[in-house]
Amino acid sequence: MADENRVFHVGPEEGGIGINRAIAQCGKKGGEVVLKAGTYECRAPVIIRDSGVTLRGAGPLTKLRLAANADCPVLIVGDAANAPRRTVRSICVADLAIDGNRTRQKSECWKGQCDTDSSTAIRCSGLVVRRAKDVLVLRVSADNCRSGGLVTEKHCRRLAVREFHSGHNEFDGLACYETEDSVFSGLYLHDNRSAGISTDLNFDHSIISDSRLVRNGTHGIFMRNSCDNRFQHILISGCGRDGLFIDQVDEATRTNSSRNQFAGVTVTGSKGAALRVNAASCKGTVLTQCLFTGNKQGLLEAVPGLVDQQSLVVK
Repeated sequence: MADENRVFHVGPEEGGIGINRAIAQCGKKGGEVVLKAGTYECRAPVIIRDSGVTLRGAGPLTKLRLAANADCPVLIVGDAANAPRRTVRSICVADLAIDGNRTRQKSECWKGQCDTDSSTAIRCSGLVVRRAKDVLVLRVSADNCRSGGLVTEKHCRRLAVREFHSGHNEFDGLACYETEDSVFSGLYLHDNRSAGISTDLNFDHSIISDSRLVRNGTHGIFMRNSCDNRFQHILISGCGRDGLFIDQVDEATRTNSSRNQFAGVTVTGSKGAALRVNAASCKGTVLTQCLFTGNKQGLLEAVPGLVDQQSLVVK
């Protein structure tokens, strides 16, 4: 916790520029930036580049809103270079709302440039966490973004995301890449045009619990290249395709999703399968006290025996 000499207060009239100025004042020693209630217009990303910084609002009435045609992320935790050059640690983002102003943006990718060769562009998401350790995201919402709500990427570890809400984004509510040993709880991910949760690259050894994934356009949870995770006490309802989708990347069997456990998960009202294991390489899925009800199809396996149905009810 920052001492009182390293607490910087910002009002909504100062906008995103004022928030970045206060973060810069924290410097290498860290500190706390406290945002008053109100709407902060952001014409460029708010960026937390250094370790030991807390960014705290006054609750949902503190809103970071992306300006029209800004075509950028709203908030970045970590190095903003396409290939991050350093790790940031001990960051907290709490008690604020993010509005990506989706219909007033033109591009999914920052500065309009998407991936080229081995370079991965930063998407215009609400909150992007990059090459970070020991980050807490608490009571934050990210809605109406041109890409996703919250994206974790570029080797993150020991993230804690609690009471995060995200809806009406162009893609996913939560997307996790190259993220491990992390905990996500109390998620409400709804009405996103793609998945509620997408884990598509080296998402491993993490827990997602006590969450609701509702009315998402494609899947509740879309998994590729994700192993040894636990999903518990989750409601998935009203998916446009499958509730749970487990696969490898294209023909690369080494990118399988294996040894994932689902405990106390209910999938209801999916227009596809409740659970589809789409590749024979995806072994060791375990279902414990799960309920699949009112879906177009129940459990679909690429080959028999990929799923250990310890206690599953299909209606």
